[in-house]
Amino acid sequence: MKLKGEYDVIVVGAGPAGSMAALTAARSGLDTLLIEKRQEIGAPLRCAEAVGMDTLRRLVEPNPRWICTEISAFRIVAPNGKSVKVPPTEPTVILERKVFDRDLAHLAAMAGCAVRVKTQATGLLSENGKVVGVRLSGMDGEAEVRAKVVIAADGPESQLAQWAGLARPARLHDMGVAVQYVLSGLELDPTVCEYHLGSEIAPGGYGWVFPKGEHMANVGVGVPADVLDDGTSALDYLERMVERLFPDASPVGLVVGGVPVGGPLKKLATDGLMVIGDAAHQADPMTGGGIGYGMEAGKLAAECAVEAIRRGDTSRRSLKAYERQWLKANAGFHKRSYRARELFRALSDDTLNSLMEIAVENPVEKVGLRGMVMAVFKNHPRLLLEASAALFGEGITLT
Repeated sequence: MKLKGEYDVIVVGAGPAGSMAALTAARSGLDTLLIEKRQEIGAPLRCAEAVGMDTLRRLVEPNPRWICTEISAFRIVAPNGKSVKVPPTEPTVILERKVFDRDLAHLAAMAGCAVRVKTQATGLLSENGKVVGVRLSGMDGEAEVRAKVVIAADGPESQLAQWAGLARPARLHDMGVAVQYVLSGLELDPTVCEYHLGSEIAPGGYGWVFPKGEHMANVGVGVPADVLDDGTSALDYLERMVERLFPDASPVGLVVGGVPVGGPLKKLATDGLMVIGDAAHQADPMTGGGIGYGMEAGKLAAECAVEAIRRGDTSRRSLKAYERQWLKANAGFHKRSYRARELFRALSDDTLNSLMEIAVENPVEKVGLRGMVMAVFKNHPRLLLEASAALFGEGITLT
């Protein structure tokens, strides 16, 4: 169980992104170490636990143990309580993240990866400006462990990304504050996810109800950090939402955390190190969802590490292949999502209610999703102009 002095790859953080990177590297024959600072992989989590099955299947064979419930529709609720249901763009499930995360790390271990919990990175080892390993603190004390490549998957407040000069603390405008209860004793449709909009629920953000089987759900709110300047906390908004929707429910869990929603870092790699997942700010700027993006990044980063180590070149020039591939596949979407988020933040409750009225009059089951969206724009031509400028205009810089 004792750590070695050197590995091919060290992955810091055993969330879905980190475990996917470790699994890919180990399966490719690299001597891999995966560390997690907490004593238990998968807890605590900062996630509503939804993921698309098509995305999941591209990366790993799903295990039925991971799935709490399958989702048939998303219900969007306006400030006045009126709502519409829309179908998911791909088959969607709610995961049991504690099981899912632990199983991903288990798969990595079965592929030959060394896994250590309660082990924290306290610094980077550098030689001539290149990352060559990490300083660790764990149950066995302090250690300096070398690696040909370090992969940082240490979450939204990634210290490794900052130590490596790839990130600085996100501005408040581009950080979401999320707080979530796991509520028991609910009466709800276990196949429908709900999004609740409006300034009373979550100004500039949204509230959610994601079922976890019968009579239980993840119920949370996410709000931009820069709107919490009046003394009201995200937890205050959540308490109001729960009192309004589920006054008799019982909380059996609570999680709080930050979500970077400003788009990916400008640089995802430097000499000897790559950054993935929430550490790379790869979550969807509009929704804050990031499981699929992080896992895809983990797979790409590990594949890049395999090739770089085989060539004997782990410089930024070599590792930048990961950065190019991930940005080519996702940067366009993230820019559009960020602009859509900015447009959404500017909508008043009255406008949201008006849009919902039109959507209710043009239900998806009759006109299709495209028809419903076009009806909204037809009745709000100014919104169409604003959306076009937001989605296709210039001037948004990802940081």
